[in-house]
Amino acid sequence: MVNGLRRVARDIIAGKIRSRMTEDAKPIKSAIVTGASSGIGEATARCLAEAGFSVVLAARRKDRLERIAAEIEQQGGRALAVPTDLSSAKETSALVRRALDTFGRVDVLVNNAGYGPPYALEQLDRNALRHVFDVNLLAAMQLIGELAPIMREQGGGRVINISSLTRYVGAPFASSYAATKGGMEAMNACMRLELAPWNIELSVVVPGFVDTPAFDISREAGKHLREDPSNPYRELMDHLDTFAKQQLESAISPDEVGALILQIATSKHPKARYFSPRSAGTAARMFALMPHKLAERVLHKMYKWGPGMTHGRPTDD
Repeated sequence: MVNGLRRVARDIIAGKIRSRMTEDAKPIKSAIVTGASSGIGEATARCLAEAGFSVVLAARRKDRLERIAAEIEQQGGRALAVPTDLSSAKETSALVRRALDTFGRVDVLVNNAGYGPPYALEQLDRNALRHVFDVNLLAAMQLIGELAPIMREQGGGRVINISSLTRYVGAPFASSYAATKGGMEAMNACMRLELAPWNIELSVVVPGFVDTPAFDISREAGKHLREDPSNPYRELMDHLDTFAKQQLESAISPDEVGALILQIATSKHPKARYFSPRSAGTAARMFALMPHKLAERVLHKMYKWGPGMTHGRPTDD
């Protein structure tokens, strides 16, 4: 029922925005959404299309992108699927060119693509770390840099960068992912100042737990380590699996985040940061206000991993 109400609210918002865009008789606006083959990216692309945006869907999975684009067009929208490996600077630039060649403009950029390897830092080499930064952060910065002059010439634009609660609440195995999201938020703050004279507004969205395929994909990627008896983190992986499953029981839907992104994309004066749901912001503020040692004790207990614990359980000493 809750998800049904969320969909109704999203449809109402989209209808109002579509009506306003039509009444203004301005050029049809265009948006690029990265990581658009599933989860938040897919939901965002659908929300924007329902509101009247022409959408460019970027991700690696060509079949998924083309299916989503076809469904959007069947419903009367305009969509372009552009299979893109965002770790490649060349393909990232090609994404911008395809968008401009097809729709003539880009008004909104949603930097949603990102992933976190489900491994301890010692299990990642330099190339693996570089790939995480390439996809999660450097591609986003490149897209902003290439689109800034386009948006300036058009009279403005909106950039929405998807962050993560791991930027505020630490988690094992999230070091590379959280580092890219911390960098994303720092970059967002700087670019808001840099691009302010030209009505190019940047915002960060910080989702809490969202019901997406990401957790299943991550679990499958770490399967070989979970089964490796020499892996010192096997118990922790099991604890994190249990923790994630518990959190997913109350996770929000990608549609809810997509509806928020649509509101930001069409806002005259978007804020610098949004949390979805609001309880994610409460958690971030709570941990920020806690004394550092207390926050770590809470997290050790939550993850069942820390000093004085053996295989995730307190010792008898």
